[in-house]
Amino acid sequence: MKIHAEELLTFLAVAEAGGVGRGARHLQRSQPAVSERLRALQLTLGEPLYQRSGRSIKLTAAGESLLPYARRLRENLAEVESWSARRQNLQEGSLRIAATNTVANYFLMEHLARFRSSYPSIQLQLKTGPLPDNLALGSWDLLFTEEQIAADHLPQHMEQEAWREDELVAILPRNHPWVQEGRQSARWEEILQQPVVWREAHSGIRRRVEAAIAHAGLCARCSVEVTGVEALRDAVAAGLGIGFASVEALDKVRWPLASLRLEPPRGLFWTLFLIRPQADFQSRAVRVFLQLLQGA
Repeated sequence: MKIHAEELLTFLAVAEAGGVGRGARHLQRSQPAVSERLRALQLTLGEPLYQRSGRSIKLTAAGESLLPYARRLRENLAEVESWSARRQNLQEGSLRIAATNTVANYFLMEHLARFRSSYPSIQLQLKTGPLPDNLALGSWDLLFTEEQIAADHLPQHMEQEAWREDELVAILPRNHPWVQEGRQSARWEEILQQPVVWREAHSGIRRRVEAAIAHAGLCARCSVEVTGVEALRDAVAAGLGIGFASVEALDKVRWPLASLRLEPPRGLFWTLFLIRPQADFQSRAVRVFLQLLQGA
């Protein structure tokens, strides 16, 4: 038979109070309920733990031997309650986030800074860069991707949603003839007659642009390939070719570049995705950070 923590704590309260009635008042339980727990505990152990003496009790040798174990149980439970309170108040815990470079640099950092300012005791772990195909998705609390992940690749306890939509534009030097002419947009046929600066092959922006070019029945050609957002900025500013970037990212930085809309008049858009635990599997830190994102 299994020993229950409630029975041990009831025995401890009665032993320290020196009587069943006083122990029941301390526990704010009825005396019959306390007596039933004591009876069940003694039945499980197979020997008496105390003897009645009027309204008081006297512990048996077994009761005296059990007492320190019951006290340690109370101490351990108090530590667990303290740990739980710290977790609920976000005074302890962790938040593990994986995100592509573009999402991390231009969509997440300010939110992470606000979260960190409010909850400095939460340990933040941020993985940035391309997310490999063999990445263990379940090892992260939140993942922000530039493309949708196949549903059968998601852990059972996680779900995916379209997080936000952003427009992609062509970026070019301010002294480019098109800018001097006051142009606001450019067609793919015109873009592809110019030198083009591409991000690395795994860039979500690059893949979205290449897909749009292919959909238009054209072939993308690569004049220059660079790694990283900053390298793209520098290459375009130096006049090596036309690049592609996110409107929201451009709004957050001061690049010495101009921008033109793609596929006028519709424009070219892309969707960023969020992978997160289902509601029942979210930690307190995850829930608060998601609320922060929704309120942004």
